[in-house]
Amino acid sequence: MPGPLHGVRIVEMCVAVTGPLAVMLLVDQGAEAIKVEEPGFGDQGRFAGVVSGGISALFQMCNRGKRSVAMDCTDPRGVEVVLDLCAEADVFAQNMRPGVIERLGLSYAEVSARNPDIVYASISGFGPDGPYAHRRVYDSVIQAQSGLVGNQTGPNDESPRFLRQAAADKVTAYTAAQAITAALFVRERGAGGQHLQLSMLDASVGFLFADAAAHEVALDNEQRHLAQSFSAHQRAIAFADGHAVVAALTDSEFHGMAKAFGVDSSDPRLATMADRQRHREQTSMVFRMVHAAAAAMPLAEAMETLDRHEVPFGVVLGVEDLATDAQAVHNQIFEEHDHPAMGRVRQPRPAARFSATPAELHRPSSPIHGQHTDEVLAELGWGHRIDELRADGVIK
Repeated sequence: MPGPLHGVRIVEMCVAVTGPLAVMLLVDQGAEAIKVEEPGFGDQGRFAGVVSGGISALFQMCNRGKRSVAMDCTDPRGVEVVLDLCAEADVFAQNMRPGVIERLGLSYAEVSARNPDIVYASISGFGPDGPYAHRRVYDSVIQAQSGLVGNQTGPNDESPRFLRQAAADKVTAYTAAQAITAALFVRERGAGGQHLQLSMLDASVGFLFADAAAHEVALDNEQRHLAQSFSAHQRAIAFADGHAVVAALTDSEFHGMAKAFGVDSSDPRLATMADRQRHREQTSMVFRMVHAAAAAMPLAEAMETLDRHEVPFGVVLGVEDLATDAQAVHNQIFEEHDHPAMGRVRQPRPAARFSATPAELHRPSSPIHGQHTDEVLAELGWGHRIDELRADGVIK
């Protein structure tokens, strides 16, 4: 049974993380994607970070299941090929700086003239216009400018702290995938194609404000002594042989945690959540006693007693430990296969499970640069011009 987006065709002119990951999420759900790359260098994401067999782990995770066409779109023939692809596509996705795609002759006006029903997705750093729109952008730039770094930095940190991953890129990618799906949905209801514009700045600020900018949301609040985020003070508990986080929020969880560690929480000032918020020093004392008791307790013992008292907890795992974790194994999160260039690859399957239209990794490998150029051109009726285009350097 094909995935829920089976039959959706996407033409992608995206590089790095944001656009490629957004399209990959749709491919995981059954869409077909043709990735148009420059001849020679191609998507710089191919070379970012850990590389095996000429393909990076990043590129694999953002481009699995796609077909790659190496095409010079500064040549009018390359542009015509892309327009032919778009004529039969449902989605065109690009994440170039504002103005670049227009100079190539592949603007929304030009693509929609060929296919009025297309969903044209433009992803940018700061937006299509404005004082910063012209700037080159990577994840760290938006992490800084969107408030993510400021939110991550604590009062005792000597310098600003970045999230140790491409958080702004990924948040934007997931936002873009949802927005593209929404545009396809409304098109099915008769609204036709449209131009969808999304900036990394907008997506990242929206992500931040969901839970981490409380004072900027509730402008008239009288609790300015509290942190912007209710999660700001989370920290792991050190046990004899590892770390875990214990999230005791409700009354039963708080008192269950105290019992699990042999700590007395019978003080009436600790009875309810409202009481504990009013008496923060007494509440903090309980947590300090919990941390002290945990230091000599093995993780296995702590897991058993916390489970028994129905207290939420999670062991702090290294990334290298995830594949063998009991729940991950049970959920069958990871799949392995042999990539023709990279060798052995382990990657998570699509997270959402559909009962009637399952999302599966039908093509688990990312493409080699230009791997499908001839194949796609032949499908478009350009097969008789392949030698000409290759001789002129228009295709790889």
